[in-house]
This record gives sequence, structure tokens and C-alpha cells, in this order.
Amino acid sequence: MINENKPVATVTGLYRGTFSGLEPLTKDTPLTLDEVRRNPVFYELELDPDEEDTDLIVDIIYDNMSPMRLQDLFRGSDIPKGVRFWPDWFDIPPYQKMLDMDGHRVYPRAPGIHTVRIRTARRKITQRGKKRDFSPENHGYISPVYEFAIAADTSENRE
Repeated sequence: MINENKPVATVTGLYRGTFSGLEPLTKDTPLTLDEVRRNPVFYELELDPDEEDTDLIVDIIYDNMSPMRLQDLFRGSDIPKGVRFWPDWFDIPPYQKMLDMDGHRVYPRAPGIHTVRIRTARRKITQRGKKRDFSPENHGYISPVYEFAIAADTSENRE
């Protein structure tokens, strides 16, 4: 029996960009404050091969804040045809202080452990400018919680 509500794309990992390529990003491999300011964080999508011509909508939920809309991904231009895994990227919010969905203060670029969830679904032409549909009926998906760390700036303590 085929699952008609199979996700159009799932997230398989978070990565940092380096000169030698992409490296897994975990709470045990912290980003430096300079990396946070200058470099995006990459996430890897595993695309459903049965949905080869489907465009995607993607949102990110950072530190339990309200979902932030990422660029829509169009198959054939933003996502090359025939590529099974596709890395995309997001920037850590550039704010010193924000409120999460419950109204609690969060500090997006502060040293410590941070969380990310990414949700994906099919992009419908009728969704343009309207509420986006991440339901299972629209082949929606929400990733598990990914944790990563931002290191404290230790350059002041060096002699």
C-alpha cells in the first residue's frame, strides 16, 4: 500500500560550510561567533523521487520562535532535476533578543545550545501570498529537533 501523504522532502542533517566542504553541525562542534555572523547554516533535504516536479515551501523554527519563511524552492531551477540530496541554507536570526512563541525572551546569537526544526511541504500555486499549508495532506513534514552550539568568544582572554 502506497502512503499518499508521504513527505515531499525530509531533512537529513545540519552542516557548517568550511573551506574543505560541508561538516556536520552538532552541539559538540560549536560555531564560532565569527561563523555565526558571516556564514549560513546548511541543511540537507532528501527529496521524494516520486514528486520530481514538485516545488517546495520551507519554514524554519529557531529556538522555538515563530516559524520563519525561507525561500520557496522550484524544481529544475533551485533544485536540479535528478539530484537526490539538496543542501539549502539559512542564517541565524541577526537579532540580539527576540520573543519565542510563548513570549519568552530568547537570544538567537548568544553562546550556548540552540535548536532548529525545519518543515517542508509541496508548494501550491494557490498558496502564493497566502497561508502556507504544511499538513500531511499537502505532503508536509517537520524535522526532529536539531541541536547545535555557539561558542563563547574567547579572543579577549588570549595573551
